[in-house]
Amino acid sequence: MPTIYAASTDGYVRNWITGGPSWATVRDATSGNQASSTSAGTANAIQAYGNASRGGQIAVWRSFFAFDTSGISSNVASATINLRGVTAGDANVIGVKATKPDLSTNLTTADFDAITGFSAGASMSGNVTDYTSEVTTWSTSGYNSITLNANALTRMKNDSVFAICFVEYDHDYLNVAMAYGDGAIRSGLMYQDRSGTSQDPYIEYTLGYGNAVCGVPSGDIAAIDGILTANISKVSGV
Repeated sequence: MPTIYAASTDGYVRNWITGGPSWATVRDATSGNQASSTSAGTANAIQAYGNASRGGQIAVWRSFFAFDTSGISSNVASATINLRGVTAGDANVIGVKATKPDLSTNLTTADFDAITGFSAGASMSGNVTDYTSEVTTWSTSGYNSITLNANALTRMKNDSVFAICFVEYDHDYLNVAMAYGDGAIRSGLMYQDRSGTSQDPYIEYTLGYGNAVCGVPSGDIAAIDGILTANISKVSGV
């Protein structure tokens, strides 16, 4: 199956405030206070955090990835995004449609809310475009292979850059406040900047049927008589 590796612009944006901030002050901010597209990986990649020290601390970390999908012109029948996990693996996570990064511009603190449909004060559920289901188990010693949904498959075909953000599900995505003393709920992963490609984020995909049927281009055909095009090698013996 074809493979696309993440661009070097992948990384995280976090917002972390001490001194008694409210959950909303941190989670709903339009900018974070740290961004990195040069990290090789971190245990804090996807996180919601509450700590009672220093008058109260709240933190949210979100991880962003970009993939070059300009070479895809046919329907994508199926795809997985594969993220190499590291310690820790506490957080349930979900992938959602993002507006950053692109293939050449590194993340900045202004990209903290670069999630299509994000609305301050509201749950992401029903407002953003989900690209995956909730992921409830996280390997810290191998790849996490996460199925991309129909929304994502369509964007892989139609967009030259496929951008996705992974967020912590139970608090950040659902907008359920972290309390001081809740501690860190986090899942770690490796980014593209780690030396070599053996632990890089990548997408693996299969295309749909590759030929026109009755004059209809294959890129516009998802299934024939209910059979996914990826499972069709011939039509009427041809």
